[in-house]
Amino acid sequence: MAAVAAATDFAKGLPEEQALRTCRIALTLAERAGLATEDRRAVFYLSLLRFVGCTATAPEMAAALGDEIAISALFAAVDPRDLRAVLGAAASGVGVGRSIPARAVELLRFLGSAPAVIREHEVASCEVARLFADRVGLPAPIGAALGQVFERWDGRGNPGVARGTGIALPVRVEQVAHAVEVLVRTAGAEGARAGLRRRAGTSFDPDLVELACTDLAGPDGDADPAAVLAAEPEPWLTYSGEALDRALAAIGAVADLKSAYTRGHAGGVARRAAGAARAAGLPEDDVILLRRAGWLHDLGRVVVSARVWDRPGPLSAAQWEQVRLHPYVTERLLSRCPGLAEVAAVAGGHHERADGSGYHRGVKADRRAALLAAADMDQALSERRPHRPALAPAERTALLRAEVAEGRLPGWAVDAVLASGDSGSLRGVRRRRAGVAGSGYPVHTHPTQALTGREREVLALVARGATNRAVAQALGISAKTVNAHLEHIFTKLGVTTRGAATFQAIELGLLDG
Repeated sequence: MAAVAAATDFAKGLPEEQALRTCRIALTLAERAGLATEDRRAVFYLSLLRFVGCTATAPEMAAALGDEIAISALFAAVDPRDLRAVLGAAASGVGVGRSIPARAVELLRFLGSAPAVIREHEVASCEVARLFADRVGLPAPIGAALGQVFERWDGRGNPGVARGTGIALPVRVEQVAHAVEVLVRTAGAEGARAGLRRRAGTSFDPDLVELACTDLAGPDGDADPAAVLAAEPEPWLTYSGEALDRALAAIGAVADLKSAYTRGHAGGVARRAAGAARAAGLPEDDVILLRRAGWLHDLGRVVVSARVWDRPGPLSAAQWEQVRLHPYVTERLLSRCPGLAEVAAVAGGHHERADGSGYHRGVKADRRAALLAAADMDQALSERRPHRPALAPAERTALLRAEVAEGRLPGWAVDAVLASGDSGSLRGVRRRRAGVAGSGYPVHTHPTQALTGREREVLALVARGATNRAVAQALGISAKTVNAHLEHIFTKLGVTTRGAATFQAIELGLLDG
């Protein structure tokens, strides 16, 4: 969970270890407030996972507002209901570098669209966080609490279904602790005290604000991950076997939400890599390792704006450098967990090549990383990208063989991927679209199994980023019928947003093929 917390720090434009520092502050505040052990445990996980669903609407947010990471950082310390503060932040960061008339137009456009975009983002984030909590085995009350992290004491938060003491106490503690960390870091202790008191009774529980204001020093410097994790109230949450697989697959699904073009990518790579490992005769331990590396290999994707991933034209030098670093970020994040050290090393090598021409290190990929690289390339070619459509099996095979001929991928690795039965298997695609085992994600009881065939088709298109009108045109039905299908889909899934529905579509492999 510390690795996930660090990833979401980066995804929200926050300094490294922000979630860990918040966790330490929150646990101290919870103890001073006299919270029971069960509530302190909830505070612990809320602090680490507050932003775990933040990728839910990243493409939409980037398209509407600009670089979603920069925008999140710009407004991190701002009360969204304080118009003066919102205008000040927007004026300082929106349209910078453009002419005065162009900047004025951009600022007006931003202010006009931001409220609806941010509401959708926060509601979807809460719903995805709740689903994530379920997949990683957290108690139901913690999952429910994650759905409240953007609520406000005055009832003007999102999703806007709780206020005052109707907001779970652990959530109220975490909210104040998060604000303490941000405000002390950006405005100092006195500025933080003033900022907290301005928002007491509106954003935050006023009693908890006063309790926090008596000591705003908090932990100094970077939080030690080991020390923070050791402070977890018992019973400690541990993972192994199938429980670990479910957690890692959920992390991969969250990372895949970053772009409309990568939704379902991690599961496809995991399936291909594991199948290729078996086809190559690797031991079962390596099969398991490669499946797990497949789920996690693109965790570092979250630190790059969706504007870069979804850009249809050539990348600038700076953008390309960001892309080249994402495997490094993956490896660095996963290395925080000693139990994932081997997985981290393999996942970090998924863009290395046999001739040393890959990245991020530019070294020759080892045997397992070579298999993962071939599986990743085959899966990526099967998916549409901003600059091209998805490629047919024959086209993918030709490109993979060309990589072998050029010395970039070893022939045995490509042979193993193609022999695994997952590359271009029409039967496999049909099975995954039907929602049966083989999607690349662990099988569990899932409400999407109650969806009709037409509802699955609608959900798959929506999950790829299609508008209602585009879905209607693709399926030859009216937009009104699409709306009706979406209402039924959301009801069956227990969600209200496309982001949360997309998370579940990814799990069932509805985006494969």
